[in-house]
Amino acid sequence: MKSYTRPKEDQNGWNIFFSVFFVLVLIASLWTLSILRGGYPESISLFDVLIIALASFRITRLVVYDKITRFFREFFMHKKSVEKGGIGYVEMTPYTRGIRATLYQLVTCPWCVGMWSALIATFCYFATQWAWYVLLLLAIAGVSTLIQLSANAIGWTAEHRKITVEKEG
Repeated sequence: MKSYTRPKEDQNGWNIFFSVFFVLVLIASLWTLSILRGGYPESISLFDVLIIALASFRITRLVVYDKITRFFREFFMHKKSVEKGGIGYVEMTPYTRGIRATLYQLVTCPWCVGMWSALIATFCYFATQWAWYVLLLLAIAGVSTLIQLSANAIGWTAEHRKITVEKEG
């Protein structure tokens, strides 16, 4: 009987590198906050936590899913010109090896981008007073995104039920 082993991913090294990089950025941001504010923040209101969370949600959606940032995600994809049936177009495929593959996985992973956006939003909240207004704007946009996603889900569910009833009847 033939034994199959899973090949070792070459991405493990890059994943470790970016994990360590994240921790170093976190430590640097805490150190910077201690210098800027003369110590570490001791408290934050629940409302502000909600603002930061919604802003992080919106930043994550912006980076991972929105069309406006597709160009950014495409930096980490291989572009290949293809012609089918006399029509030429560009085929985009993610890299499978190296740093570009890892970066593509990072910018298309909502959990990964969520960690980075939470770090950035929280740092900005504590580092500068004007950031609160930007975070508030992003939070309001995040709420409107949640409302739109909920409305879409309700519409899709209703449409699915309608089709199911029509098939049965």
